[in-house]
Amino acid sequence: MIQNPANILIVDDIEDNRIVLSRLVKRLGHTFILAEDGLIAFEKLKEHQVDLVLLDIMMPNVDGYEVLSHIEDTVSLRHIPVIMITALDDVDSAVNCIKMGAQDYLTKPFKPILLRAKITSCLEKKFWHDKEEDYRRQIEEAKSQLEKQVQEKTRELAETNEKLEMLVKAKGEALKLIYYGFHNSIQDLFKKTVKNPLDEVNDLFKQSTKIDSNTVMRAFEIKSVQEILKNAINLNKEFADSRNVKIGPLPKNLDSEMLEPITIVGDDIELPIVPANLNVDDENTLKQKEFCTNALTDILKIAVKFSSGNFVEFSCEPLKDEIVVGIHATGRIIPEEELPDFFAIPTLEHKVIPGRYPGTAAANAKHIITLLGGSVNVENRDSDGISFTIKLKRDSFKNEDF
Repeated sequence: MIQNPANILIVDDIEDNRIVLSRLVKRLGHTFILAEDGLIAFEKLKEHQVDLVLLDIMMPNVDGYEVLSHIEDTVSLRHIPVIMITALDDVDSAVNCIKMGAQDYLTKPFKPILLRAKITSCLEKKFWHDKEEDYRRQIEEAKSQLEKQVQEKTRELAETNEKLEMLVKAKGEALKLIYYGFHNSIQDLFKKTVKNPLDEVNDLFKQSTKIDSNTVMRAFEIKSVQEILKNAINLNKEFADSRNVKIGPLPKNLDSEMLEPITIVGDDIELPIVPANLNVDDENTLKQKEFCTNALTDILKIAVKFSSGNFVEFSCEPLKDEIVVGIHATGRIIPEEELPDFFAIPTLEHKVIPGRYPGTAAANAKHIITLLGGSVNVENRDSDGISFTIKLKRDSFKNEDF
């Protein structure tokens, strides 16, 4: 069924493995492209039109999980089938690879006849997938042309209708001049003509997205930070599982049901004095919690990406005026020259390395936390990984105030 030789990318850090696979690919009549590690694989995917990837999992720096994730996250590459080849005889690894989008999975040592069958099967599926996409593209182009013609006719009818409405409106305004007096009617016409409805829309948009940094941040007491972190962990659990990353428990000063001490005096229990409205979330507080949860969810997801099959831990230090939250990833580090631009949205002058750039999520998270009166920073922990330090504005309650 496959008429043309396919381009097959072989990614493995062991030279002997690359030689064996390239010989098998050549005997099948296909062309092979070699990559010694994940970073080189990124470049080959940009330079060549690849039909299939034979991908090793265990590689230094950028492993097979990250290469597979990059392929699945890139619209122009996600149609390429991937066969994972690894020395790990581990069902969990196989399941995670399939969940992430791999087409098939083989363990070393493998039988050439089995790999040959899987290569042929994947290429046939891609052949029919490409055919289907080509037909869909032709249909979409024809549909687009038809829609353009319909839109053009609709626009012409709308313009004609608008002119008719303007004539009717002008007639009505002329009658107003007669019945209500020249001065008042001219003034009313001027207001209606000059007033741009888009101004009102823009005002509403600005109001809906504005965070008042001067508002008391009652959302960021200890109990709320516990809730925000738990939500961020739950939203990232499935993603972390797919990367074989373990997310650690909450810090001890957050991982408890009662976050305030209880004092026992004789047979009586004395509770600490707290403001009556502490647990009452108004609309502004709920909005701040939602913004903060979104920001910490994005930061935790970045930490998972940098963990590379290891783990992520938390720390929390409640201070008088702020709460300091730490998210610590064990795995890769950020090159020193890339640290200053980690939270920046890249421009044409920035060189973005596939698989390493955190995306716009880092910039968005920093922007939100800054609007909420806090700050966020990232640094390398020697060669062990990276740490995010998030400082949230705290509302300090005093007993004598109540």
